[in-house]
Amino acid sequence: MRLLDAFNQYLVKGQQGQLVIKFANDVHLCKILIADGTAVHISHGRIDPEIILQALPGKTLEWVNFIAGYPVRKQLDLPLQERLLQAAKGGQAPAAAPAVVQQPQQAKPVLAAPPSGPLIAAVKVAAAVDGFIDQIGPLGTILAENITKSLNHTAGEPMAQSIYSSFITALGKEVPEAARENFIEQFGLPTP
Repeated sequence: MRLLDAFNQYLVKGQQGQLVIKFANDVHLCKILIADGTAVHISHGRIDPEIILQALPGKTLEWVNFIAGYPVRKQLDLPLQERLLQAAKGGQAPAAAPAVVQQPQQAKPVLAAPPSGPLIAAVKVAAAVDGFIDQIGPLGTILAENITKSLNHTAGEPMAQSIYSSFITALGKEVPEAARENFIEQFGLPTP
């Protein structure tokens, strides 16, 4: 089954539930909430919806499962349905207006130098978080969020290289000692 076939089958009027998609070589499942045949929310690990949509054309579908009647409790403020169909047809999903309305944030302490220099792609930051969660387990999600907030960084956005180094160091301190060096080597920046 192709991604477009799955969308054509489940994104139909009257359909409500959760479409669960497994992509080849991906540890996380992509989950799409459907209300009355319209896709209203998408998640894939801790990756921002915009980045998920941009990556869809390059993904290889492994399997699809639909959970009928799954309660729809989340909705994104973007034209998700159209963007999913376009991405499934192989086109790059166009950027949209603001994706998710974020709640006001309180002042956060900054542990690293102010952002400067080149940026690290949000996908690479998310991959580091996913690798961290693989090492730590479910508690890793909370630890990664706390570290991200302490660095005054917003999840799903590119990270300044100077902050990324501090981010990987902070995550590495939480990884078990036996795996720490491999984690930092895998996700850290190459030394010049």
